[in-house]
Amino acid sequence: MLAAGVQAQGVVFPAGSPGARAAAECRLPAAVFADADVRRLCKRLRRTGDHIFTFLDYPEIAFENNFAERQIRPAVILRKNSQSNRSNRGAVTQAVLMSVYRTLRLRGHDPLQTITAALRTYLQTTHLPPLPAPGTANG
Repeated sequence: MLAAGVQAQGVVFPAGSPGARAAAECRLPAAVFADADVRRLCKRLRRTGDHIFTFLDYPEIAFENNFAERQIRPAVILRKNSQSNRSNRGAVTQAVLMSVYRTLRLRGHDPLQTITAALRTYLQTTHLPPLPAPGTANG
């Protein structure tokens, strides 16, 4: 572990942080930092470096976001096949419904049955029930 913060080309990372370890490995010549894009990247790393490199400390965290991309793909295909949302309100409605649908599916529930039951409850009580706990449905 590093005793003090690490500075790389003007970007300071806290000691021992994933960003500090990554910066310590970075050996770029000063001339590279004359480029505006490189300076912009350094500025971004200064703000978010510890979050970007979290996967270095926690092997159970993926270094890419393929899982998230796969989760939103059905909604993107639906939007494409239905020729987009016709309004901002429609886009927001679809985003909320897709979020609830995917959450229910990931929790092991049948989304259509759960949403139908929630709407019945709402019509009877004027209150929506909370999302069910993971793995409690036959799904």
